[in-house]
Amino acid sequence: MADDRIYSVNLGSQHVSGAVFKPTPDGGLILEKYERSDLVGDPTEDDRRNAQTRMALKQVSSSLKAKGQTVPYVTSSFPVFTRFVALPQLDGEQVEEIVKFEAQQQVPYDINDVVWDYQLIGDEDDIEVEVLLAAVKKDELNEIDELVEGAGFTSGGVEIAPLALYNAFRFNYPDLDQTTVVIDIGARTTNLIFAEGKKVFVRTIKIGGADISKAIAKEFSVSYEEADVRKAVDGFVALGGPYADHEDPVIAGISKVIRNSLTRLHSEVMRTTNFYRSQQGGSAPKLALLNGATAALPFIREFFAEKLNLPIDYFNALRNVRIGSGVDRDHVASHAHNLGELVGSAVRQSGPTPMSVVLVPDSVKAVQDLKKRKPALVMAMVSLAALLAGLGFFFTQGQTIAAENASEIEGEANALDDHAKSIDKIEDELKVVSLKKEPFRNVVIHRVYWTQVFDYLSYMMQSDFMFITSFEPTSGGVVLVNPEIPGLPTGGGEEKIIDGFRIEGLWRENRPKGAKVVYEYFDVLKKDAIDNPDTAFFDLKDVDAQTAIEQVDAGNGTKYAYRWIMSLPVPKQYQVKYTN
Repeated sequence: MADDRIYSVNLGSQHVSGAVFKPTPDGGLILEKYERSDLVGDPTEDDRRNAQTRMALKQVSSSLKAKGQTVPYVTSSFPVFTRFVALPQLDGEQVEEIVKFEAQQQVPYDINDVVWDYQLIGDEDDIEVEVLLAAVKKDELNEIDELVEGAGFTSGGVEIAPLALYNAFRFNYPDLDQTTVVIDIGARTTNLIFAEGKKVFVRTIKIGGADISKAIAKEFSVSYEEADVRKAVDGFVALGGPYADHEDPVIAGISKVIRNSLTRLHSEVMRTTNFYRSQQGGSAPKLALLNGATAALPFIREFFAEKLNLPIDYFNALRNVRIGSGVDRDHVASHAHNLGELVGSAVRQSGPTPMSVVLVPDSVKAVQDLKKRKPALVMAMVSLAALLAGLGFFFTQGQTIAAENASEIEGEANALDDHAKSIDKIEDELKVVSLKKEPFRNVVIHRVYWTQVFDYLSYMMQSDFMFITSFEPTSGGVVLVNPEIPGLPTGGGEEKIIDGFRIEGLWRENRPKGAKVVYEYFDVLKKDAIDNPDTAFFDLKDVDAQTAIEQVDAGNGTKYAYRWIMSLPVPKQYQVKYTN
């Protein structure tokens, strides 16, 4: 009888876990084994982390008796680039082609240096098709894959933690039809997963449990390891307000540091929620589910309930999963909010799921392709042997038979030559068609790019004291708009490059900042460009406010709003070429 067990492994930033599931005839899952090995120290120290991960993987592999098993493993979202983009409604072949072009534009690395995959999201009848792109550098993926292979597993490709968690959510909460946000607080990042009907939106925030430990270490001048232990042993979220502090001043101090760190996270949750509602067309969440190791902090549920003004619950990855007789029920119950990725991976392996993105390293893809081609290769070898035997028999018939066949072959060769000429003609026609298609491809690509620039400027504007009234592309500092005919490029047929934007707007009276809100807006854009150089829309690393901001009218209390003008250079990879 074939072994139908499902193996899943999760490579977290602070732990390695694995599980064995058995599918049931009704589409359910039974958890038969579970193993977890925690990692110590700062998760950002990659060299030390790899050595610990290798040992933890071997421990998990041994405990699960999974040596030699093919395992698709889940990795955190930290090294993976993800992006949601919208494309016009196209047929299947067009979607495949356009998505490839879109990936080349969106992924901040050479497309040949990454492993990427995509997922179509939403209803088929929508005017636009939403696409989730996911990509990771090949060298980083190969490094992780070598750790998995070295532990005795056979790699089955990589799943991304928030997408696996979304599959687990849909499996365990099929009855939940209201808009829900899953707040998955990991060691290095926090994943926000918005689920609304068939609609899904994911954003990764670079704030996690490790940041809390670092804040404690800095506040009390102790090592990261000691701070991490104190957080786990004595840590809780200070309730604030009229509640009294803990009688131990050190523990009270730790609780306040934790609350301050989570307050930063709450701000990012609110920003993302506003973005989801305004830019993604989503609805306000009616429920929030907490997931991840940090979610075990005492009073964290009360903290988010107070801040978000929503019902808060813990994500239960085992809500619809049966527990096998050989599993410690109390142990897995205490880790139910940490098992989402393992359950999500098992659900995907057992049947169709909403998310099926898998990043497959080149080495794994080569093995998979060989398995698919193996029957054909065997048949080819049999055919070759039969052909050689036939040829041997043929040549034994002598020169007479060869001469008779030579005449026939010559006639066929002439016929094939005519076919070859016809094929060459058709290929030339196809090249002409391809050239005609190119402008349409560029239209789709540039359309998405411009939309993203507008959305980005609006998203980064954190105050309602500013407005954008004019948005003009520039080339070499010169505005590319004809003032006599609005919207018409200047010039006479030469090729130009849009290498910047001139933005004009208004700021309205506000106290006490006044015109300072314009400079703060520039500082936000510049900080994002420095923190995210690969994805930033503007090249502001070496640009200061005095250079970028051309004009800011001073407020004198006599007007509702005052003018400001700002010029922003565009990175080379986003510059747009066109011909008048």
